[in-house]
Amino acid sequence: MYKQCKTEKSAIRQRQFEYGLLELMGTRPYNEITVSDLCDHMQIPRKSFYRYFSSKDGALNALLDHTMMDFESFNVLYAKGSSRTLNKELSQFFLFWMERKNLLDALAKNNLCGYLVERTMSHISAGQLIPQRFHNEETHDARKQISLFCVSGLMSIVLTWHRDGFPHSPEHMATIAARLVSEPL
Repeated sequence: MYKQCKTEKSAIRQRQFEYGLLELMGTRPYNEITVSDLCDHMQIPRKSFYRYFSSKDGALNALLDHTMMDFESFNVLYAKGSSRTLNKELSQFFLFWMERKNLLDALAKNNLCGYLVERTMSHISAGQLIPQRFHNEETHDARKQISLFCVSGLMSIVLTWHRDGFPHSPEHMATIAARLVSEPL
């Protein structure tokens, strides 16, 4: 696991370890990377690593969790001063992931794309990422089930879009995804 940072300075250092792991994952198989390799790559003592993480997997979990938190910030910045529509929301979703190509590349190279989906789903199941602005009339459990269904499908579309080299714009992908979630099957 990883520790919740109490200061901005420690949060920045923690993110540096996460990005260091991401850099290494781009050049070496994840299962061959050790904590020592990461610390050597960053020129930081091992004991510093353990201030933030219990293991290399903890650093990967933090990287994915913080990426999801980054989406919330990304989406809030976009939403200021504009009317929100399903297509705009989905365009932002696809743009966010297109801008995280290096993360998607590293996960794909290491056969960890399924882990990204799994980690996202666990956040929804824990109630951390359930949008309240949609389906206000639904119960919390119903919103959770709807969110799980939609996000698992959207993440699958993102991963396929990435694998194919992002052949379409985020706006085009949003149009396709909007049809999937708004029209009967």
